[in-house]
Amino acid sequence: MQRYFLNKENQIENDDLHHILNVMRFKDQTEVEVCFGGKCYLAKLNINGKSVSYETISEIDSNEPKQVHLIQGLPKGDKIETVSKFATIFGAEEIIFVPMVRSIAKLANTDHKLDRLKKISKEAAELSKHSSLPEINFFESLKALNLEGKTIVVLDENEKTVHIDEVLPKLKNTAIYVIVGPEGGIDDKERSLFSKLNAHFVTLGKTIYPTELAHIPFLTKL
Repeated sequence: MQRYFLNKENQIENDDLHHILNVMRFKDQTEVEVCFGGKCYLAKLNINGKSVSYETISEIDSNEPKQVHLIQGLPKGDKIETVSKFATIFGAEEIIFVPMVRSIAKLANTDHKLDRLKKISKEAAELSKHSSLPEINFFESLKALNLEGKTIVVLDENEKTVHIDEVLPKLKNTAIYVIVGPEGGIDDKERSLFSKLNAHFVTLGKTIYPTELAHIPFLTKL
């Protein structure tokens, strides 16, 4: 069944109106799912010409995000779109893009990119039947994140012995800030910074994942 996330006024967004009327060509009284305020409902569409509204019927079981804030070292090109899509599908609560020492890409046109990423995330959340959307943000630097006192997990290819399964049991019911380096990985200066913040450094195993996919094996463990 089709799911739609409503806007801040709990109304159907313009893009979704187009989808309802012109793509799906739904008829009056068609049942869909609508989500707002972190909850989702079975709803009935009221369609009169180009006018579309809805009536809720019953609440649907929620599919809440995990307490994970993904800090992704800014990658090249459209890899930010891949991160936004799959981090949403696998349940991240927040997605943060930040330049790191080895980032090749630079911050530019962030407002335009943010609009695009939010649309991608929304489509991914509807597809995967989540009940809320992750926050997506750009930060200028790691220091601007203010990670002092946070529970930090660093996915580090230089770590060879400490595995995710050893660390996660200690972090139950805790908001986790997981850090993924850009192409080329994490710089030693950044490792030093994370060490001072008492971060947990873990390995994903022998396989080295592309930066845009490295968060997936971590999120699937939770």
